[in-house]
Amino acid sequence: MPIYHITRCRLAVLAPVLVNWLVFQAVSFTPTSSPTIRNIAASSIRPSDLKVQEDADNVDIAIVGAGIGGLCAGAILNTLYGRNVGVYESHYLPGGCAHAFDRKAANNLTFTFDSGPTILLGCSREPFSALRQVLDVVDQKVDWIRYDGWGMIEDPGKSVEKRWKYELGKDAFQQGPLKEFGGDLEEFEALREATRDLVVGQTIPTMAMRPGSSALVPLLRYFPTLVKLLKQGPELTGTFAPYMDGPKFVVKNPWLRNWLDALAFSLSGLPASRTAAAAMAFVLDDMHRDGAALDFPKGGLGEVIDALVRGLEQGENGSKLHLRNHVNSIDFSEDTSRATGLTLKNGKRVYAKDGVICNAPVWALKNLIDDDNAKAKVGDYTNDEKHGTPPQTWLSTSEGSIISKVRSPIKDETKEKSLLKACNSAEMTGSFLHLHIAIDATGLDLDEMEAHYTVMDRGLGGDSNLIINGVPDGPCGELNMIAVSNPCRIDKTLAPEGYMIIHAYGAGNEPYHIWEGMKNNSTEYKALKEERAQVLWRAIESVIPDVRRRTVLDLVGSPLTHERFLRRPRGTYGAATEDYFKDGSTPIVNFVLAGDSIFPGIGVPAAAISGASAANAFVNPFQHWKCLDSLGL
Repeated sequence: MPIYHITRCRLAVLAPVLVNWLVFQAVSFTPTSSPTIRNIAASSIRPSDLKVQEDADNVDIAIVGAGIGGLCAGAILNTLYGRNVGVYESHYLPGGCAHAFDRKAANNLTFTFDSGPTILLGCSREPFSALRQVLDVVDQKVDWIRYDGWGMIEDPGKSVEKRWKYELGKDAFQQGPLKEFGGDLEEFEALREATRDLVVGQTIPTMAMRPGSSALVPLLRYFPTLVKLLKQGPELTGTFAPYMDGPKFVVKNPWLRNWLDALAFSLSGLPASRTAAAAMAFVLDDMHRDGAALDFPKGGLGEVIDALVRGLEQGENGSKLHLRNHVNSIDFSEDTSRATGLTLKNGKRVYAKDGVICNAPVWALKNLIDDDNAKAKVGDYTNDEKHGTPPQTWLSTSEGSIISKVRSPIKDETKEKSLLKACNSAEMTGSFLHLHIAIDATGLDLDEMEAHYTVMDRGLGGDSNLIINGVPDGPCGELNMIAVSNPCRIDKTLAPEGYMIIHAYGAGNEPYHIWEGMKNNSTEYKALKEERAQVLWRAIESVIPDVRRRTVLDLVGSPLTHERFLRRPRGTYGAATEDYFKDGSTPIVNFVLAGDSIFPGIGVPAAAISGASAANAFVNPFQHWKCLDSLGL
């Protein structure tokens, strides 16, 4: 279901993630001994802090990583605040998990694939997503194609196979699949009503976000909505468990429970009980309203990344994206009171006058902070902790792999007092398995297909005979839910005439431990890729039965691919909901975090919010307020 990339890119609409973020800030709005973001403007580095390197880059703000969060931050800082920004990226392409890439087939034709997110929501019509809001404020345009839903295929090729369509809009789901497959309409509507107040914050713009104890200042512009949010209390920042299993609500209907778990897994890589309550509430509300639709960027997601890069580099500030520039370390002043820049793998220095934004995964932070004094400031590890593996959502048992229904026990209750301990103890969700193919489309009628399918290989409820360590199979089971993106159905310009591109993937349901320790050029690795990819081929064959005969190019991406090319530790999708950092502030005043482990978490819209928030950290609240005035927000 395209929810995979509706809020991973996955619900690319602002409300659910924004609501959670706001309440996190409101609840924590008390003076602390930690440095506050308002001091960043006064914390520019002094000449005495620098040992000048002649060929160094000199910028106002250095950003580690050109993912969605880093690019959004850079585009805002450059376009709205006139800063000289340098974005430093290891990969040869920008976009992080959302990059697009080209490959040439044996027939000498070149095909362009999206590596991850391909389907969005809230980009063509209001209410606009965080991504669309950022594109608008940095004066960048992307053309969007709207469509109404996606195809569902359960138990492909079996006698019990089901085919149906999930259509967005008022009553379409209720009078269609919910009614047809034994869901409880009354219970579904009661659940929607019980969660409706969780989405009251959707009118607050992305550009109002900032981290730290000054976060509430710009939100005072939207005081009536802010009051409504605060009235909701802690439910807004918690998981959906109280609405699945009580005390707020109890979902009893088996089919509806399975459907909610499937939706939740596509949002967070976790079952409904561990997914953010506000995110689930938004899905229940927004996807069933009049006028709801999905969006696809004409030309593919690479067009979105190109637009953000244009926003970063436009004008005369000197801002620039630096590809193939791996960051070896983040540098700090001698007294560790300020971030002073970066040291690249090639030895080159980057001097950042105003500070540093880190868009790398939080688990990488311990290796990026090389200075012992800086480590002490943000909470160093013991030797055992340095080499430990963070907790994992997927558990390996003698009977197979299962996803944990509850958060792994926290061994160190003091982790919240230490940034690095919190980073290393954040639970990792599962990884990905990808199959990108280009096919000869001769004789195929694209108009009879959907632009996206969700194929439940063992059915929506999983295999009733499959029980691992006492845990029954289900929607969140290993490689059960497979997304099949068929974008040529709505944008025929994506492939050479007579051809199609297709991307099948399991997102968050491929355990890393199966692949751990393998060499990427080994016979064993190649054999495992072929074996594991069979479920992806099967999913595509449920749409195009003779697809293997038509294939002119096929590429399998494993968790090791994610780890190696995208610098994702253990190939992870991101942090579990319970371990999102409440914002990007750190104990070092001009060192700010962004990305999919910073609240509101995983997904294109969430990453865009974290990037906007990080950018706003580098102006004081009054400058931020003035910017909102100029934008008419």
